[in-house]
Amino acid sequence: MAKVKQMISLIILTTLFFSKAKAQYWQGDNWYNNPLGFEPVKLHTSMGFIIPAVAVGAYLLLTKKDLDLQNRLSVYNETGLSWGYKYPYTFMPQNNLGINFQLRKFISVGIELDIYFPRDNFNKTTGFALRPFARFYPLNKEKWRLYFESGGGFIYLLNEFPEPTDQDNRLGTQWNGTTKYGIGSEINASESTAIIFGVRHLHISNGNTKGAERNPSHDSNGFFLGLSYRL
Repeated sequence: MAKVKQMISLIILTTLFFSKAKAQYWQGDNWYNNPLGFEPVKLHTSMGFIIPAVAVGAYLLLTKKDLDLQNRLSVYNETGLSWGYKYPYTFMPQNNLGINFQLRKFISVGIELDIYFPRDNFNKTTGFALRPFARFYPLNKEKWRLYFESGGGFIYLLNEFPEPTDQDNRLGTQWNGTTKYGIGSEINASESTAIIFGVRHLHISNGNTKGAERNPSHDSNGFFLGLSYRL
């Protein structure tokens, strides 16, 4: 049964990595490889909900409950930094506070509150986001775990974001969607505490709800570091 669960996790991971979402982009946007090294991916906020939801549902239907699983609930706080890879190359410090519930040994779901601080020559604001997510653990050992995480939510910024630049005169919006995905690891520091770290891709846009002319969007790659505590 353990091998079956690991196989399902690998299938889900492969689906997440290679799935592409269609979105319209302003003429002149240049897209780059995602942080995991695969071909260029067109991101859409809805994919932060659809793919994790389908994957979690399939996993729950195809696997039995882990009756021996204990200490399912954990809380965590992490700090991350990411760097935009298209002009104006926005620097994005962030802090994420969340809860994570272990549904199975190889899958969990959670929700987090994020605070973002986008900074560049044209943008200086603060954003508050709420993001549900799912984690898939191809490796879940007693002392360390490796997981893939994907989720999408909504973000409200104190100012419209992104602001127009000398290369793009479009103005973003205060309400946006956000998609975040990446690879992380947990290493036990004690019986209930673990160090968490990894790499992520962050996407912020309004999904063209007001047209492509109001959706300059933001994309960045970066890393995070934090602590988790099992309750």
